[in-house]
Amino acid sequence: MQKKWYAAPLALLLLTACAPAQSTASEALPTETPAATGAPDATPEQAGTAWQEQVSFDDTYTASLRDGSPIPQATLPLYYKGNWWGKTWAALAEETGFAEAELRALNPQVTEAADGTLQSDTSELLLSEDYAIPQTEEILATVTVPGMPEPYQERQYPLPAALPREAAEALALSYYNAEAEGQGFTCESSESDDYRQVMASQRFTTFSEAEAYFETIYTPAALSELLQPLSDEGAGEGTAYYREGTGGTLLIAGYPYDSIIPQSGYTYTEPQVLPDGSLQFGGVCVIVTDDLGEPLPEGEGRLYYAPTVVVETEDGWRVGTTNPPF
Repeated sequence: MQKKWYAAPLALLLLTACAPAQSTASEALPTETPAATGAPDATPEQAGTAWQEQVSFDDTYTASLRDGSPIPQATLPLYYKGNWWGKTWAALAEETGFAEAELRALNPQVTEAADGTLQSDTSELLLSEDYAIPQTEEILATVTVPGMPEPYQERQYPLPAALPREAAEALALSYYNAEAEGQGFTCESSESDDYRQVMASQRFTTFSEAEAYFETIYTPAALSELLQPLSDEGAGEGTAYYREGTGGTLLIAGYPYDSIIPQSGYTYTEPQVLPDGSLQFGGVCVIVTDDLGEPLPEGEGRLYYAPTVVVETEDGWRVGTTNPPF
């Protein structure tokens, strides 16, 4: 199974996802849960989950890099972040806002299959040679989950300030669940070599519980990429991170969220309203320092564009497309 191509603080690479069932290690829980400010608490217990999580917002936050310095006012090469193989030029143009002809011209190394889908032996897809880093107003979301192991009891995510509060909450939770993939579970071997079976967790322990929870965050289409029911054709192939096992058990791919980009921070483009009322924007990962935080030499900085769509449904705002920009 191929690991997802994400970026995160390098310290996370040292953590192990899905602890073995025989482990006796336990995490001390805090006696108090930090109070949310500016938004009501998320209520995953309504979806059948067993832990408390809170999402709060700081509306006074000023967009900055990880070291606290301002978002640079600079122009750098911009690349696509995520898996673009199997998409078409037209789909990428719609997803990013860049003209199809320009994308083709910038990426002569990319070939098309007979059905028009893109193929290449490189992960690099150039969107623009000179892209101005967006200077978008942001808020800071804090996700607090007391029952999770450190450092996942509290994580923070800058988000576009223009998002409706419920949409921002859903996006923050999608970021948290991507970053905390595999954490907080006790597992053992399963019938699939690519997966481990969840035996205990303060999160969800069965496939139906995981499905009920993630339905409060993602659209059905996005959910189908994350969760794979046993009834799905090809379910035995193991393509989603969470998979249903025999008897409704929960199987997870045992690797943790990982990083290959020593990023300096991230920002966003301004959300744009699509004809169906959805909001589309891009997370922009900024790389102007190396993995030790030292400034890169002139000409070596770059940006990555992470397409994002949030959708207002009958049940509230849901994340339709997300590629975390960190």
